[in-house]
Amino acid sequence: MNGTVSTGVPTVASLLSTGCAVVVGSEAGSQRSVQGVQVAVLCVLCLTVIFGVIFLGCNLLLRAESMMALLARDRWPSKEMEVGIAGT
Repeated sequence: MNGTVSTGVPTVASLLSTGCAVVVGSEAGSQRSVQGVQVAVLCVLCLTVIFGVIFLGCNLLLRAESMMALLARDRWPSKEMEVGIAGT
């Protein structure tokens, strides 16, 4: 028999070769599932980053618009000051 001693006990070489063949055969099927999980996690992370950038960008844009409105209001004199200046 190939790889066994005459007593019927398998040798270390035969155990290693069959064990490696089993592991390689089982990895082929599980490797696709691992890749599928990696793709799903990557998609979720990409969507999280995209939505985070959009929401933070919109929030900063709204804040910038409100600050610009405050600055524009300060630049133009108020109507009360115009009345005071015209009255003197």
